[in-house]
Amino acid sequence: MPAKLFGSTCVRRTLALALAVAILAGPTTAEAQALKRNRRWLFAVGVALAVGVSAYSFNEGSTVNSVCSSRECVGIVTGLMGGAVGFLIGLELDSRYARRMAAGPSLEYEFQNVPLGLVPDRMSGFMGGAAVVGLGGARVVSRDGAVLSRGSGVRGIEDSAVLPDLDLLVLSTFSNLIGFPLEDDSAQGQVVDERGGSTLEVFDRRLAVAGADSLRLLQVRRQDDEISLARIGAFEQSDFVTDITFSDFGRVGWVLAGDRLSSYSPRLERLGEVVLPAAGRTVRAEGSRLAVAAGTRGVFLLDARDPQAPRVVSEYTGIRFAYAADLAGDLLYVAAGPEGMAVVDVSGSEPRVMGVAREVRFVTDVVVDDSGAVWILDRDKQLLQIAELNPERVAGGTDPAR
Repeated sequence: MPAKLFGSTCVRRTLALALAVAILAGPTTAEAQALKRNRRWLFAVGVALAVGVSAYSFNEGSTVNSVCSSRECVGIVTGLMGGAVGFLIGLELDSRYARRMAAGPSLEYEFQNVPLGLVPDRMSGFMGGAAVVGLGGARVVSRDGAVLSRGSGVRGIEDSAVLPDLDLLVLSTFSNLIGFPLEDDSAQGQVVDERGGSTLEVFDRRLAVAGADSLRLLQVRRQDDEISLARIGAFEQSDFVTDITFSDFGRVGWVLAGDRLSSYSPRLERLGEVVLPAAGRTVRAEGSRLAVAAGTRGVFLLDARDPQAPRVVSEYTGIRFAYAADLAGDLLYVAAGPEGMAVVDVSGSEPRVMGVAREVRFVTDVVVDDSGAVWILDRDKQLLQIAELNPERVAGGTDPAR
């Protein structure tokens, strides 16, 4: 029966060869061959042989009369059609690979994947860990990978802020602010402010809250299980605030609203402002420098030595979309969505790509802690990757995540 099904020995051998080529054309491991960039031809040959030989074999003994009724003609025509389809499939894979690899060579690095059990959006780093918010609540992740669930029943979480001295995690929604114990699982969360907000940041042990129409500075106090907030300062803010960060350098707070980046004192007194080339998504500070992730415009690097007159000194545009960015020394870390997480040397006048972390699927945020560990938020895999990166360890252009 098998001999009749697949025809002669020659046909069966040809079909086996076609299947082998098709398997070779499929996804490979991190040690993939250079054939990755030319899968269109592998798919074209593999599918053409597989389809053509199959049609040739199954058409044995056919009595149908038509323009192309012979086994040879049917095999050739179906093979050509299959080859065209295979070529288009391979072409799409080649294009996807080229887009993914355009940001730079892949990095080899050690990492720990921490499952979150939610679709993450953004995170706030603190000493020894990070707070992650997303669709499904919030998670507090420690350096050893332990995960604590917070706010699982809370909908519409926009941001988080951590006050370790008070053992307090604050989550913001547009309706209110909700406080949770950072480490104590036995205590319940409580509403601590009825106004809510979109963006939070710890300003010199105080809580800065940006809402739809205002920017407030709150003093946070905790007595046993009771949490209270007292307003220190507030003013109207017409533009929607997308991010806030506080820099120990000069003790200055930075508020990002559209294409405007404003500086404030610890008591929320306005110091200065700069208009960026494009609207920003996130802002992070490292010493006297700032990094503003600006979506399709990449990342803007600013000199903030004079908080009254910060200025853009360079731009990194080597990725299609910058979701977030962080600085550590002379290295810039960029969350680039499906392209991975790019590491860029910004010590010179022009940014220089060191490599891209690709043991991830879709990066939406990145934070570098005081120990140098890089916390990478992977939305599609719903995990937090804690990585030890050495930008000098380049994997020769391979793509393990493909």
